[in-house]
Amino acid sequence: MNRFRRRLALCGATVLALVGPFLWPAGASAATHYAPGTKVSPSQSTQVMVAHRTSGHHGTFTRYQWNGTTWTTVGSTGAEFGVGGMKPASQRVEGDHSTPTGTFGFVYAFGEGNPGTAMTYRTVTSCSWWIEKPGQKDYNRWRESCSVSGSVAAASEHLISYVTNSIGQYRQAAVIDFNYAHPKSTGKGSGSGIFLHYEPNGRGTWGCVGLNSRAELTRTITWMNPASHPTIVITA
Repeated sequence: MNRFRRRLALCGATVLALVGPFLWPAGASAATHYAPGTKVSPSQSTQVMVAHRTSGHHGTFTRYQWNGTTWTTVGSTGAEFGVGGMKPASQRVEGDHSTPTGTFGFVYAFGEGNPGTAMTYRTVTSCSWWIEKPGQKDYNRWRESCSVSGSVAAASEHLISYVTNSIGQYRQAAVIDFNYAHPKSTGKGSGSGIFLHYEPNGRGTWGCVGLNSRAELTRTITWMNPASHPTIVITA
């Protein structure tokens, strides 16, 4: 999860808060600049996505862009969430098929080919795996290997299968920064393979955020820019 910093600058008799490239008068509440439905300010991110569960495993997804003075809506679609429900990130457990709630950054994007994003991008091959077996040194990591087999393969995701199947969930996707920096494989706060990807309306996920519109997903991946610190807020 991204950590954010704010600096305060003093200039003569005028006090201004310097927030990344943005300035506003001291005394103005940062809350007035939060992205809608979040507590994320432009000093933290200028590209904010809100994924909100409304009932069951269904919900909405909305993208907001900070234009220097206000937030504007730049995209939206329906969304799917975990069939195991929603849990705070600190309570989520490996294999419970719940979607972690909270505020997260992104690690990188991946799929069948870069659609034009500035994000770090990995192209899926027939040897691409996401390791989800506890105890593996690369748990909750991409493994590029054609020799994954046995219990490791059974517990993990063969990424190409989700690119080439009839649904194509991972033709474009992005890794949500949940349990990534220092991954826990067991107990509270654990879990692996939490992605932003395509999921048709009516199908739940195993903990990911699935967008009902493939076109909106591709637009989202293309729009994301690491310089803007793209952030997703997942709520229930």
